[in-house]
Amino acid sequence: MLRRAFLVAALAIALAVPARAGEKLGIVLMHGKDGSPDRGIAGLAAALERAGYLVDRPEMCWSRHRIYDKSYLDCLAEIDLAVARLRARGATAIVVAGQSIGGAAAIAYGARHAGLKGVIGIAPAHFPERVVRRSDIAASLAKAQAMIAAGRGDERATFVDVNVGAPFSVETTARIYVSFFGPDSPGVLPANAARLSAPLLYIAGSNDPTQPGPDYAFAKAPPNPLDRYVTVSSGHFNTPDAATGAVLAWLEELAR
Repeated sequence: MLRRAFLVAALAIALAVPARAGEKLGIVLMHGKDGSPDRGIAGLAAALERAGYLVDRPEMCWSRHRIYDKSYLDCLAEIDLAVARLRARGATAIVVAGQSIGGAAAIAYGARHAGLKGVIGIAPAHFPERVVRRSDIAASLAKAQAMIAAGRGDERATFVDVNVGAPFSVETTARIYVSFFGPDSPGVLPANAARLSAPLLYIAGSNDPTQPGPDYAFAKAPPNPLDRYVTVSSGHFNTPDAATGAVLAWLEELAR
């Protein structure tokens, strides 16, 4: 099975073409937490561009330089700007994709926007209702909620975040922190998957400790004949490179 998957991926790379005649596909491709448009997703973006697709890699509000300078929904609104840039370049159909928290955000965006050609989650991560089980995250969330209750929701403070199990400190406002980590966060992945109207490609790394399996979110998506759950041989951070063949093959399916 593994050998066959590699052969299929290689064939997809060799034969990939843009969407069907008369349609120009644009892809918004988002980086992961504490990353940037040039880290982690650059190789996949280059492969997509070589195949003839238009690609826009926005710097999102969870980048290393910006981390949490906007609330979750305000971050999603920035995807609209990337879509507009792709439309201005001639894109007539849009796929929203991302890695890690970018993948989770792609699914969150797809849950709130009809008319997308497809949604791609590459090692989607950031699970608010799960990560709060960590005592350090729970303490930070309680701190942020207390600040909001005291009328200090827009005051900046230091909170705990986590990336592939490793904790680190972030400075943001209490209100923004709760938008990402609260139990009713707009980023809860199973709820977002259940609201998708576009087909979903969900790619997980076989050695990625963040991935909870298809039953967690993928299985919640409304049935679509183009939905695919694909496992590639990778850890968390190198999943975009490992997923290149699967992404190109799926885009070919969309074209048909």
